[in-house]
Amino acid sequence: MAWFSRKDKNQKKKNSPADMSPIEAVTHLCAAIQLADGQVDFEERQSWISTISKLFPEFSEERADRFLNEANQIFGQKSNSEKINYITNVLNRLKTLLSSEQIQLLGPKISELIEADGIVMTAEMEIAKLVEKQLGITILVDEDL
Repeated sequence: MAWFSRKDKNQKKKNSPADMSPIEAVTHLCAAIQLADGQVDFEERQSWISTISKLFPEFSEERADRFLNEANQIFGQKSNSEKINYITNVLNRLKTLLSSEQIQLLGPKISELIEADGIVMTAEMEIAKLVEKQLGITILVDEDL
């Protein structure tokens, strides 16, 4: 029975933003935006796939899906303040993992993700503002959608 608890500890450690791979960190950021309105639409998922494909052309879809499922579980277990702290840690990790060119690509991709379902929610815009502040990029969103 002890081996179950060790697995849980390893799982928590693995999901720490400080230990994330680039594709994992981007996926967790996208999941936060997708879940900000309480549901993930097909269009948002397609936008996430487009982002991953653009940033990491040789990605494994199976691996990316696993990261997305993990992110959805993590965000489902956190309070709003814990989510903001977690996103901030993910953004700090992205600053160390991504090149400046990749970070600049994130701006338009995040805009697409926020607009993907045709509705711009306040929670999504709050995350966008945090991304802008932390990564020094601009995210342009048509808030009248």
